[in-house]
Amino acid sequence: MTQAGLSLLTSIYLGLFAGGLLFFWLWEDGAPLRPFPDARTRRLHALRNMGVLVSVIVFADVVVGTWILGVGYRLLDTPTGLLAPLALPVTAQIAIAFLVTDLFEYWLHRLAHTWRPLWLIHAVHHSDPHVDVTTGARNHPLETAIAITGRVGIYLALGLPLWIELVRVIVVNSAFLAQHANVAFPRAIEALRTVLVTPAVHRQHHSPVPPLIDRNFGQMFSFWDRMFGTYAEPGAPAPPEYGLRKLAGERWQTLSGILLTPLRARSIPGPL
Repeated sequence: MTQAGLSLLTSIYLGLFAGGLLFFWLWEDGAPLRPFPDARTRRLHALRNMGVLVSVIVFADVVVGTWILGVGYRLLDTPTGLLAPLALPVTAQIAIAFLVTDLFEYWLHRLAHTWRPLWLIHAVHHSDPHVDVTTGARNHPLETAIAITGRVGIYLALGLPLWIELVRVIVVNSAFLAQHANVAFPRAIEALRTVLVTPAVHRQHHSPVPPLIDRNFGQMFSFWDRMFGTYAEPGAPAPPEYGLRKLAGERWQTLSGILLTPLRARSIPGPL
């Protein structure tokens, strides 16, 4: 990978993310799977979720990813980890990175549903009562920072070049937007659920009702859930409701309420 190639990947990453947001936003506007009460509610919901995204960029990407971990400066470094001496083809390295990182994300996600301190952070994503394309950007900056740190550790330990993570997030971020988009996808897309986490599969996970909320943890590949017994076949395009019932009030849905959820929700007894 060259500096020019890295610049091209960065442009693709930014372009697909911005373009994906706009594409699904317009699709949702014309044919929503579950309509918002009114246009103002939809706009306010989107602005709040985009505010969370800004906090993620500032804290997780810039402070943790760039300043602390120095990822941006190490993308072209020569790997020295476990697999480096094997001199594997680039395609093999990319395949390994996708599989191992996705397995890590599966178990991190599953841990976030069982260990309360991490669940209070992850609840920010689940507390959204209106799942749409902007929900894909609604992740607490602390959770994103934890995930980035774990992924960087995997790349360094395995001896995989860090630029591959840029390739991976191009694919994964596009999948996130699609998985949360408030639209009905063609059957041909949903037929991929044997291997991939399709939108209907992921929407089940946003149900507040057990056991669905504790099913379908996969980020990109659905076979992890099938392998470890946490897969739930969608019986409908979407569950009857979204969100977390104890965090449905307005105080939990403002930008400050979303970001302060890990602190404020500690006093709430039992499941959220």
